Amino acid sequence: MVQLGASLMATRIREKNWSSTPLGARDTWPLELTTTLGLILDSAFPLYLLWGDDLVSFFNDSYAKVLGKKPDALGRSFRDVWPEIWDEFTPIFATARSGKATWHENKRLLLERGHGLEETWWTFSFSPVRDAGDRVAGILCTTWETTKLVLAEREAARQAAELTRFSALVPELLWVTRGPGYTDWANQRMIDFLGLDPATRGADWPSVVHPDDVQAVALRFEKAQRQRVTFESRHRLRRADGEYRWVLARSEPVFGPDGEVEGWYGAATDMHDWHLAAEAMRSKEELFETFARSSRKVLWMIDAATQRIEYMSGDTAHIWGEQTASQITSWDDWVRTVHPEDRDRQTDFLPRLLDGELISEEYRVIGDHGLVRRVRETLFPIPDKEGHIHSVGGIAERIDADEVHQVYLVGLEPVHEARLAGCFWRKGFKSQTFEAIDQFVKIAPALQPGCILFEAGVPTSLGRILGALGSRRTAFRTIALTPHHDDAGEVRSLMKMGAFDVLPDSGGSEERLLRIVREALLSLSAAPNDAVPAAQSARQRLLALSAREREVLTRLMAGLSSKLIAKELGLSPRTVEVHRAKIKERLQVGTLSEALALAASAGLTS
Repeated sequence: MVQLGASLMATRIREKNWSSTPLGARDTWPLELTTTLGLILDSAFPLYLLWGDDLVSFFNDSYAKVLGKKPDALGRSFRDVWPEIWDEFTPIFATARSGKATWHENKRLLLERGHGLEETWWTFSFSPVRDAGDRVAGILCTTWETTKLVLAEREAARQAAELTRFSALVPELLWVTRGPGYTDWANQRMIDFLGLDPATRGADWPSVVHPDDVQAVALRFEKAQRQRVTFESRHRLRRADGEYRWVLARSEPVFGPDGEVEGWYGAATDMHDWHLAAEAMRSKEELFETFARSSRKVLWMIDAATQRIEYMSGDTAHIWGEQTASQITSWDDWVRTVHPEDRDRQTDFLPRLLDGELISEEYRVIGDHGLVRRVRETLFPIPDKEGHIHSVGGIAERIDADEVHQVYLVGLEPVHEARLAGCFWRKGFKSQTFEAIDQFVKIAPALQPGCILFEAGVPTSLGRILGALGSRRTAFRTIALTPHHDDAGEVRSLMKMGAFDVLPDSGGSEERLLRIVREALLSLSAAPNDAVPAAQSARQRLLALSAREREVLTRLMAGLSSKLIAKELGLSPRTVEVHRAKIKERLQVGTLSEALALAASAGLTS
């Protein structure tokens, strides 16, 4: 007799009294039955054996779990064990008894397993088991419950349908990429826009991007992938009708279990009409000029009781300079900056304002380094709802300035470009953006003088900009933005090529950026100051420097940044900035570039 093993069901088979069953005592069982039982009882996969015309039930330990809380099924007919599905399985049994195996995948069955009828799904096969005479003596059922899988697939399909419906509602083009640039999914709006499904194009994304934008998009994406950050780009995509449209694209990286980027979730907004409108707006020079001039005005409000300044906005440094402006916190502070010859007219302003009078006045103020500027101001009372005046305000603008304040942003990352453009707009500068150096080069000869901030990621950028300006390059100042601003070699190279200064690719702190841009623009419009004594020789001016100031100057000539100089000399970056200001003051120059040129002419070397 074939041994049945040591499983739980093998033990139950041995212990059961089979004499009263259609099969009779176990020692009379045919060899084919005991052999098949020996195979299924030790299997870890759910197996169910039906024997004889009565379809007597045998099963292994794994299948016992399928039965749930059904009464003991061992030795009972399939019809008695599973009456709820007997009619459904009758033709399946007939096929197996005819000698043909059957396969059923994810078949829905309503089963009663002790908790009422439940909806389930199963994948199973029925195979005939033959005796020595090649007759079908039994049926072997190999089964696996797939209820969780079917429900999960249904839920996934439901979510996919919801995503499709939702993605059709939003105006954006949406996509998902997996692997090296392969699109795994795109919403219908993107498919309609492109006239093709990008999932069928492999990694051939450049074919739908404007040829002039492909390199810039690739560089930005490589940078985002390398730094594992959000990708953002403004470029042109080819629409189904062949027209190239400007879009703002943004993709978030998807990280795998190993922490590596395994794909991207992307969205792009068609901003073509906005882009054209913005370009048209830039061409309206008169409107832009009026807006820029207005933004240089200073708006202030003072509490009448305390005479403290409650609010002050605008380009205060344009009127007083940064140091003096930072010290104005009250009405008395403001009045102290007024020129002594004009100050008497200011003494009765507050009483007149509190009486409800509107005042318009022109006067002079004294700002940083004793510079005198002429100001036009309109002062007005600010009554509350009851008509009581508790605050007064004013709008002041400088009326003697004839400075250049045009800024050009060339080839910057969209996120940096937006921040810097906003910064310059708030401070009254006129800014014009160029998404690529090629666009700047085309119209460079027609541009007004100003300061150019450009992305120095491509080594030839500065050379192309200066080459496009030609003989007009002296009417411009260039500031390089680079992530390698701490690299002394790169800084030295850019400065030698003609860069006015080198800053981080983000522009760094707003305060420092504005100061350097003002220095650059001031060097374009600065006129001789009659108050400055006759210039001494370059060598005589260098003698006025302290030993520490000479150390800072020689390192500036070597192209080092303030941060690197501070590290070499054991100083704070702020102290180095103070030394830079002192150097310009002692050398009687307005900009750092002039200081470096003067030092070079005197024979000072790095």
